[in-house]
Amino acid sequence: MTPIVRVRVSGPLACFTRPEAKVERMSYDLPTPSAARGILDSICWRPQMRWHVRAVEVLRPLRTIALKRNEVQSKITVKGRAGIAGWMADPADYAPFAAGAGSDEGTPRATLALKDVAYVIEAEPVVFDASGDNTPQKYAAMLRRRVEKGQCHIRPCLGCREFAAEFGPPDPAEKPIAESRDLGRMLYDIIFDSETGNTPVFFQARLENGRMDTRAEMAVTDEALRRRVLACSYRH
Repeated sequence: MTPIVRVRVSGPLACFTRPEAKVERMSYDLPTPSAARGILDSICWRPQMRWHVRAVEVLRPLRTIALKRNEVQSKITVKGRAGIAGWMADPADYAPFAAGAGSDEGTPRATLALKDVAYVIEAEPVVFDASGDNTPQKYAAMLRRRVEKGQCHIRPCLGCREFAAEFGPPDPAEKPIAESRDLGRMLYDIIFDSETGNTPVFFQARLENGRMDTRAEMAVTDEALRRRVLACSYRH
């Protein structure tokens, strides 16, 4: 039986940006499954597996806040001296993009973010090659240990890097909010493929008694597409 892990995350601010509003940012009401997976990856990541987010539970009422922040106008490239490759090759001589401080790159943009958020992420490990001791139980136990000790590879964030997330084991006495409603179409995940390009996958999200079901078998009805989503990893 595949083990289930549950992690509580919270923070004063969050922004899970809708793709149709990426310039003047507007947040989804809840974390997308891929954003929730990114939080778990920040805590415990291995190339032999990936986290399959089964559900997101909302512990606090949904509230929004309007912010204005300086953001950069250009996108950072991957290749070339001005991109990520240049920074990795020579960090000392790399000229970063500056948002503000007199830089022409900085521009004030509005953000409709979420405030005072708390969620429980429920997930299971999907192992690509279950041989030897490479089992789902191994990675579930690994994540639980790291959560209990407060360990992470990088600091988890709630959508934007500036919005850091606190994480820990769930409190059994803390229950989801009593709210049910349709959330509309939400980004489920992105299939990264060097040959066919990146493919976004959307699903019809719904909050039912404070819980959003994100199991792949329920959210992605196309079986072939579902297999591609669950097989996608950062290994390549």
